[in-house]
Amino acid sequence: MSYRIFNFSAGPAMLPTEVLEKSAAALVDYQGKGFGIAEVSHRGKEFEAVNDEAIALCKKLLGLGDTHDVVFLQGGATAFFTIIPMNFLHNSADYLVSGEWSKKAAGSGKEVGKLNIVATSEASNFDHSPLPNEWKLSGDADYFHVCTNETVHGHRLPAWPKHPNLIVDASSEFLSRPHPVSECALVYGGAQKNLGPAGVVLAIVRKDMYPRQKKTPSKLWSFKDQAENKSMINTPPTFGVYVLLEIFRWLEAQGGLAAMEKRNATKAALIYDTIDQSNGFYKGTVSVKEQRSHMNVTYRLPSEELTDELVKTAAKNGMFGLKGYRTVGGIRASIYNAMPVEGAQSLAQFMKDFASKKA
Repeated sequence: MSYRIFNFSAGPAMLPTEVLEKSAAALVDYQGKGFGIAEVSHRGKEFEAVNDEAIALCKKLLGLGDTHDVVFLQGGATAFFTIIPMNFLHNSADYLVSGEWSKKAAGSGKEVGKLNIVATSEASNFDHSPLPNEWKLSGDADYFHVCTNETVHGHRLPAWPKHPNLIVDASSEFLSRPHPVSECALVYGGAQKNLGPAGVVLAIVRKDMYPRQKKTPSKLWSFKDQAENKSMINTPPTFGVYVLLEIFRWLEAQGGLAAMEKRNATKAALIYDTIDQSNGFYKGTVSVKEQRSHMNVTYRLPSEELTDELVKTAAKNGMFGLKGYRTVGGIRASIYNAMPVEGAQSLAQFMKDFASKKA
């Protein structure tokens, strides 16, 4: 195996080496057939088996029954900002605005219909998600949209809200812990954080939402039609779906989502403890500690010069992708499922050494 760095990028992000190796082999020669998985027809028996197993394993990991459909669609979460209201926004919808991505989702929703912003933390530069006692929910909203983990700002909802028509953008924490997906109307996320390569979106839709769908401009944007056609109204991203299957297999082999949650909590604690014990050299950007993300750890240094030096020095030491989002700066260490505990240990030790020299 060639040299592998610790990739802390927010996405596209690192994938498990085992998954990459198996996917690379399948790309060249699938099951000894003399052709690669990316070379087969999406309507052939080889890919049909991949698709079916991926759907079944996804449901198994999330404890889902027949109440929900699993679809693998193209694009990213940004495309879904428009597709969701295009399908389900009739009169008005509730949106929680807690960061960069939920703000963008609300902006796209406003282009389609009437929205109610139940709460926003924009006034404090999204340093937390508004607390539930601040939410002003409508009584008759078509749905309630939340982003459960704000990738840019480094905070998450410790528990997903309970709402009869909850729609969740779970992009940057999908399958990182057990999710109450069975209680949700729709959950979606881009694959390029925890699940696979960029270009695939995993969406899980409760079937009783289909009668509420509006007539969309095309069946391509209809969740009902896509589910009925097993995501094959147009040619699906076949290799991307295959990588998702390998990820699902890998997650099952790790012990499932409860085991991943424990591992991710261990990784996050290593870095947060280093921040908290740095005598102020590192300052976390999330004001509500209970909301600290276990996927995206965000913090600042005393100056931009030190920030740049840390990023560059870390890269020379095999730790890549630590620069914060372009609109907020600082440091962002993304520690998705594929990041081993050793990666978080290495970063924590590097941060301690850096602070001892620069503080």
